[in-house]
Amino acid sequence: MITIISPTTTMKFDKNISLNKSSIPYFIDEANYLIRLLKNLDIYQVQNLMNLSEDLSKLNLIRYENYGLDSNVRLQSILAFNGEVFNCMNVSNFTEDDFDFATDHFKILSGLYGVLSPCDVIEPYRLEMKSKLENKEGKNLYKFWKDKITDFIIKELSTHNNKTLLNLASSEYVKAIDIKELNKTCKFVNVEFKDFNEKNNKYKVIGMYSKQARGHMSKFIIKNKIDNIMDLKSFDLMGYKFNNELSSDCELIFTR
Repeated sequence: MITIISPTTTMKFDKNISLNKSSIPYFIDEANYLIRLLKNLDIYQVQNLMNLSEDLSKLNLIRYENYGLDSNVRLQSILAFNGEVFNCMNVSNFTEDDFDFATDHFKILSGLYGVLSPCDVIEPYRLEMKSKLENKEGKNLYKFWKDKITDFIIKELSTHNNKTLLNLASSEYVKAIDIKELNKTCKFVNVEFKDFNEKNNKYKVIGMYSKQARGHMSKFIIKNKIDNIMDLKSFDLMGYKFNNELSSDCELIFTR
């Protein structure tokens, strides 16, 4: 089983965590190509590309210019991303065995790198998957990445006994995978976390809580070395519990 998660728009490269394992991103040539495109943009084009403020646009133009320089900062992806999911994973408490398991069973989807393994070394960047960056494959990043990411994941799953792709990524990123093609040889399973709304007597996904729960579930999978769906159903952190009535064979719903 392989679990996919989304990257974050915030990154931090000065974390005091020691991780000796490192690797090169599989799609490094593609990332270098996209960086060349980004380096040709001006501040207004960057603003429009990702709906950023002027200050954030300036920051990312500097990141694009510094990308590839020997002096640029670098860090393993599982440490570099700094949003809710990664904070709740609490990688500072990971053992060497935890990192080894994560390397084999977790992938981070990325607008720049396509797919990242946890120990892939990356540089500061911002490029959201939904960005309409015109490239040699089409007018957006979904055109550029979809076939590449899908083929890569199918190939990775072919080496696993359990050929399940567990989705803990956001809709923005999972759309970069051809689910229909993947389901021909593997199995795609989506996970949702929902809170009960007393006003309308229904369960609803609440963005911030869902992100936190994805991080806690990622930690739960890694710490317990979970490699099948049945064991995943025992997840009960943050008050969420598996809801059998709302779930199906291809979607696991956890409610509270």
